Amino acid sequence: MIKSKIVFFIALATFQLGYAQKAAEQISIRLVDAMPNMPTPYKMKDWKKVTAQQDSLLYDFNAKGPLLPLIWWDDNKVNVPIRSFGIPSYVGASRNMNKQSSYESLPVIGSVLGASLVGIDKSNYNGIDFVSMCRQFYNTKNGENLVMNSVDRKTGETFWYDIFPGMAFNMLVDQYPKKKEIADIMKLNADKWIVCINRLSKEKKYPDFNFTAFDFKTNKGVYNGVWHEPDAAAGLAWLEFTAWKKWGDASYLQASKSCMDYLQNRPEKEGAYYEIMMPYGAYMAVRMNAELGTKYDEIKLLNWCFDGQNSDRNGWGVMAEKWGQYDVDGLVGQKKEEQYAFAMNTFSQAAALVPIVKYNPSYSKTIGKWILNLSNSSRLFYSDEHPKNRQTSAVWQGDPNHVICYEGLRKDLDHGNGFEVYKDVLANEGPYALGDQMKQYSSATDLCPYGSAWVGMLASIVDTTNVEGILKINCNATDFFSSRALPTFLFYNPYKEIKNVSFNVGNSSVNIYDSVSKKYIGRKVIGNFNFKLNANTAMTLIIVPSEIKTSMKNKTLIAGTNIIDYHY
Repeated sequence: MIKSKIVFFIALATFQLGYAQKAAEQISIRLVDAMPNMPTPYKMKDWKKVTAQQDSLLYDFNAKGPLLPLIWWDDNKVNVPIRSFGIPSYVGASRNMNKQSSYESLPVIGSVLGASLVGIDKSNYNGIDFVSMCRQFYNTKNGENLVMNSVDRKTGETFWYDIFPGMAFNMLVDQYPKKKEIADIMKLNADKWIVCINRLSKEKKYPDFNFTAFDFKTNKGVYNGVWHEPDAAAGLAWLEFTAWKKWGDASYLQASKSCMDYLQNRPEKEGAYYEIMMPYGAYMAVRMNAELGTKYDEIKLLNWCFDGQNSDRNGWGVMAEKWGQYDVDGLVGQKKEEQYAFAMNTFSQAAALVPIVKYNPSYSKTIGKWILNLSNSSRLFYSDEHPKNRQTSAVWQGDPNHVICYEGLRKDLDHGNGFEVYKDVLANEGPYALGDQMKQYSSATDLCPYGSAWVGMLASIVDTTNVEGILKINCNATDFFSSRALPTFLFYNPYKEIKNVSFNVGNSSVNIYDSVSKKYIGRKVIGNFNFKLNANTAMTLIIVPSEIKTSMKNKTLIAGTNIIDYHY
């Protein structure tokens, strides 16, 4: 009896003092291993400033000059009896010239969401509620009853255009949780997609996503004879999981798990990355394993997001190379045939995967290294980072701050697809900032709010510190429908020596816990906090108010009702 009490008090003392824990062994994403620790040349944009200035330009109804203003009112009230608004997919896009209802949801919802993530209230922006106007993309008039990429779109052509707008809409609900009118649509959208999941599950315990799309008129999967979009499973897993987090209805969780089961059972060699949704499935694997105790193969799904080994879209993944004199490591797109990276996909993948270190700090170093490379390389989407002969739209002077980026970045002009038309007018060596529109004569420029609007996702994540090259990465900002009560930041040191890093924790007393080393590295801290970050290592720091009592339950470290560490 005495012996057992001694053991108990030793264990209690060990827990309270915060030592004798085994550090989280770091897990590599193999493609990230091929990236440099420190990209060159190194130049970090002020991403929050870029987002704020872009927002001011996009939402300026009084802007003067060629192709301006970029925003217009839509009073057609196609689906909801309210005024709405459009933003062009490309500056000078011919399909948007009539400025009526022929616009896409991606630049509209993306711009509202991106600004919201950096603290701009789009529900009361100069007295106007742009958030509620996004309801216009809930397609009721045509009977689809889904949030889609236009105000009049039919299902059955491509999964990602049908699913991702609804995911983005859910993210808006997360940012504006008191707005019942958008939450109601989120629920209706989730309910409708359960019909698809159930219909595709008829012959198995989980749905079969070996289709291009799903046609809700026939309630059948559609294969167009050219490609499949298996990462629809990832998008719907995320969409249904967030509905479960919002309303607690078990049917949403079951639908989410069934989609994850499809990914779990898909052979590793086939991959599953078609366009933009696969990273949300990898995120779901890590989060579900931590919160629900599932056993999804995290690293298989993460490698799918990077490697480019896909049976349907071979080469779609992440760059880990130098183009010309520039490191382009971390950017997302076609890495094999075209070598063509895209802004929207890059910003979205960063938003999806940064939060995984909250749920498994073993990914801290690899995510920190990737985000350093990605956030440095992303500047190359912007016109001010290129001479005029390495971009297609330098002639447009309507963006003096250079805050609307190009659709993408290409290594060269070879490999077909029409880019050879630029060979006589652009430099002999890239990379080149451009897009798919001008060569098709469908837009006056390749500058692209369709992709650029999402930069707020990156901006909400990345801050600089007192040490060049060491970022303060916000792990809560894009962790939608989660507890964000405890500020959580990832720091990665790319250097070969220890660096002294500092950041401000605010005016209230806090304890600072590192989930990588499993130790408190600061107690009762106020204001600026200084810490040592070892060479080529990462820390994931959780800020815990000092007055909150901590406890341990089921191998988790808890502060009040909030989990500090899922693997304690």
